[in-house]
Amino acid sequence: MQRTQNEEQEGWVGDVFGMRHFSGMRCPDIVGPFFRTKTLAADSDRMAGCLYTGRDGMQAVVRQHLAGTGRQAASAFLDNYRAAGFELVSMSGVAERGISFKTQDWGGRTQIETLWHFAGREADFSLWIAYSLPAQEAEVGPAVAAFEEMLAQQN
Repeated sequence: MQRTQNEEQEGWVGDVFGMRHFSGMRCPDIVGPFFRTKTLAADSDRMAGCLYTGRDGMQAVVRQHLAGTGRQAASAFLDNYRAAGFELVSMSGVAERGISFKTQDWGGRTQIETLWHFAGREADFSLWIAYSLPAQEAEVGPAVAAFEEMLAQQN
């Protein structure tokens, strides 16, 4: 992927595998069946991040957080989605380890958004995935595994 001036201004530079942020976060071009489509700048409570797109519109966002703050990010996600009126749902499989909300029902499909948080040695991370049930249910486990492998290489 070609770098843009905006990415450089936000602290991203290209490397052999994709993009690298000055904070140390690396976002490969490809993670499992997902392709990196955008880099994200740091803001008040999050460091760098990347947006990925998978099959059939499945979306994922990986974010780096200051060490020890991943649980707070997950708590903020929970509070914000509840405040927006979304329904907190209990899931099975790998989604059971995350915080999941039903955000939309249409045409026999249910849109679910799940956030997982991970503690690392030097930074914490969050992974948000939006997917539809039942069509993409089987893809969630392999997607999370691919991102976990990517995040294990961060620290």
